[in-house]
Amino acid sequence: MTPSTRAILVGVALVGACSPAPAPELEAPEVGAEQGVVTGLPIDRLRLPLGDAGLLMEVAVSLPHNYDPSQAYPVLVIPDADPLMGLLQTVSFLWVEEGTAQGAILVGLPFGDSAGAIWANRSYYLLPDSVGVVEYYGAQLPLNTGGGATELALFLAEEVLPAVEARYSVDHARMGLVGFSMGGLFAAWHLVTHPGFFTDYLIIAPPLSAPMIGSDFERSFEQRLGEGFDRPTRVYVSYAEDDLEMVKVGAARWIEAWSGVDDVNLSFRSERFPGLRHDGGAVPALLNGYKFLYGS
Repeated sequence: MTPSTRAILVGVALVGACSPAPAPELEAPEVGAEQGVVTGLPIDRLRLPLGDAGLLMEVAVSLPHNYDPSQAYPVLVIPDADPLMGLLQTVSFLWVEEGTAQGAILVGLPFGDSAGAIWANRSYYLLPDSVGVVEYYGAQLPLNTGGGATELALFLAEEVLPAVEARYSVDHARMGLVGFSMGGLFAAWHLVTHPGFFTDYLIIAPPLSAPMIGSDFERSFEQRLGEGFDRPTRVYVSYAEDDLEMVKVGAARWIEAWSGVDDVNLSFRSERFPGLRHDGGAVPALLNGYKFLYGS
């Protein structure tokens, strides 16, 4: 991957300029969600430009606790940093200590400093298109501000990963993306629309059915199934037994499709967690998915 010096940017502070329903303005949000985790691992913060308004986003980078700059490490990008960064730090620490998995450089993108800001920015940047109102176990949730997935993909390609590659010892053959729920949809969308950019995918509870995806996504999906991968790629997909209907339908279809692909470059694993709902399946998926991607 070739770093680019061109500053493009997107960021949590720009949702108001890019979507019908503006999100709360954020100025260089602190990544408070990653502090005070069980492992107490330090976090580096990279301030990257958010477009032309002079605002910055603090991208959080967590190195393996046994980091050795003479060694190259896989990178795992976490657009869902607010709920997932601390959990993945702990998972990585535990598996490395047990000698069952390699440590990864965790790169987290926080989406805000309040629940409202996080929701508004996730529902914009993680979705390829505006969706409307969806049902969440009887509640009605508005997802009217989608359409920022392409901007987020550019941010990763032209700001985040070049900054990480310039500062740390990176294994360029092991670049990963993890996402849960809407983040899982983003990871799945990125897999089929940007083939070869990442090599490792951890896709948890992705809502890969209507109304969350449209015809463009479906065409990219079918194309990727037919063309396969030109280098070793690992894909992990999971969902819960009592997940949302749009997750169960879409994830099951994805699992069936990828399980039938005969591609020497694809390593695929899927799981369905019994007795759990949407959020509850995330923790075992992180444990098992991380071990699948980076197991010794």
